[in-house]
Amino acid sequence: MSADETQPIDRPPVAAVPEQPGERAAAPGAPAGSGEPGETASEEPGRPTSGGVPGKRGLPWVLTWTVAGSLVPGLGLVAAGRRKTGAAVLGAVAVVLAAIAIWLLTGDILKRGISFAVDPQRLLYLAIAVVVAGLLWAVVVVVTGVLLRREAALGRGQGIAAWVLVAVMVGLVAAPTYAITDYSLVQRDLVTSVFNSDDQNDADAEDAKPQTVAADPWAGTDRINVLLIGSDAGDNREGIRPDTLIVASIQPSSGNTVLFSLPRNLERVPFKKGSPGAEAWPDGYYCADESCLLNAVWTWAEGESNSSYSRFRNPGLKATEDAVSGVLGLEIDTYVMLNLDGFKDFIDAVGGVTLDVHERLPIGGDSEHPWETIGYLEVGDNQKMDGWHALWFARSRWSTSDYDRMRRQRCVIAAVTEQTNPVTVARHFPSIARTLKANMSTGIPLSDLEAWVELATRIQGGTVTSLPFTDDVVASRANPDYDLIRRQVNKALRDSERDAARASATATPSATASASPSASASASASASVSPSASPTPKAEVTKRAGAKGDVKPSAEATDSSDAQDVSEVC
Repeated sequence: MSADETQPIDRPPVAAVPEQPGERAAAPGAPAGSGEPGETASEEPGRPTSGGVPGKRGLPWVLTWTVAGSLVPGLGLVAAGRRKTGAAVLGAVAVVLAAIAIWLLTGDILKRGISFAVDPQRLLYLAIAVVVAGLLWAVVVVVTGVLLRREAALGRGQGIAAWVLVAVMVGLVAAPTYAITDYSLVQRDLVTSVFNSDDQNDADAEDAKPQTVAADPWAGTDRINVLLIGSDAGDNREGIRPDTLIVASIQPSSGNTVLFSLPRNLERVPFKKGSPGAEAWPDGYYCADESCLLNAVWTWAEGESNSSYSRFRNPGLKATEDAVSGVLGLEIDTYVMLNLDGFKDFIDAVGGVTLDVHERLPIGGDSEHPWETIGYLEVGDNQKMDGWHALWFARSRWSTSDYDRMRRQRCVIAAVTEQTNPVTVARHFPSIARTLKANMSTGIPLSDLEAWVELATRIQGGTVTSLPFTDDVVASRANPDYDLIRRQVNKALRDSERDAARASATATPSATASASPSASASASASASVSPSASPTPKAEVTKRAGAKGDVKPSAEATDSSDAQDVSEVC
């Protein structure tokens, strides 16, 4: 055979390469290198990769799906190949979101929110549910990060970056979880602390109360009167001596409210008929040394060892309510009291308040010790004040009259009500709640709280007027004309109700078509004030000369002041 001829060579069969330790044969139908059916195995970190081959994912892919899987729980699991588990998580999230949407959209959102916010049991359930949901969400984020990492080929630095992102996303889940839980528990603590007053034992049978089981809890209430007390109690004072006394008389049907501000230094104060105070002082609360003032009733009732008020849980409060009731001729249904030092903290918590200063006001000192003045609030409009300065704006007294001080107090209340931003309240709610818990008390029971919050929303939609008992009305504080004061109260209430009737008629054209304006006005003027609001006889009704057909109370000729819109006096 020649050298250049080729002949076939028989080669032995290639022997199978034995399986190396740590390797497993791929299951039938599984991708090469897979240790389990249908799953892929990662290659060594840093090894060159190509698309479509298992374990060939990069850092951008991991980061993208980590974020997506954190924002939409379950989405990252699907991307990591755990389709069934991911779909189950996505379905659970969809069900929860749908349930929340249905709850919000199938009723009055405001009422449902209020109902939730004043129910301690629901607030507790909310806190527990949010904690559980937050923990589950965090677990899904971590598991998603682990599974995505297995599907990628990352270097050491890239792996660290992936885990840092997972930690950040867990933190973003934890932050709102903590905030919602904290707000829920703080609100629950506030509600159970402030609105769980023992003073309910001192309530009168005739006090107006909401029907909490009715669709409209205030449907059967013509008027409700709330005593607002600014207390100057402190470590350096003995007992409580009210610094501010304002009665808010509210018409629940319209939300229209009249504020009656009482001078704290009224003498010969009459008590409510039939009360222990009326029995002890049948001719009014009077002392020869002029120490028996309206704001001293509280300490008298608490200090009198044989006082008939000793049977009440809070004798000073009850006596003060009876005194205010006797002065105004209004049944006091409940009260809200705020320590004025707490008021300062509240103003700070809501970010301050803007006020107009019409005259220079001293800070500190008094008429007998003017050298103790430490500064002044200068004249100027739109001054942004913190709590300390706003408190001095409301309390500064020795350079002006008590009546001007009362006006400034009403202006502060109105400014806080109008200027408080809900977003600011939400942001600083824990500190606001702590302030209210430490400095506020009320006779409103927890069971009625939802109805009172609804009433507050009506007040915001109504008109608030103010009748301060200044020198125009109370010519003598040593011997005031209490009959004149009561006539002014009744007139202010009738005016407020007439305004509400006119507003209602304007909003309902069909009503105005069947009733002339004069008829509407006369009907409103003749409408009786509710028994709780007007226990005193009404003024006689006569015609004024020169005003044909105009019917007014005869007392109006001597009454020199009218209730004003609060904004007009500030």
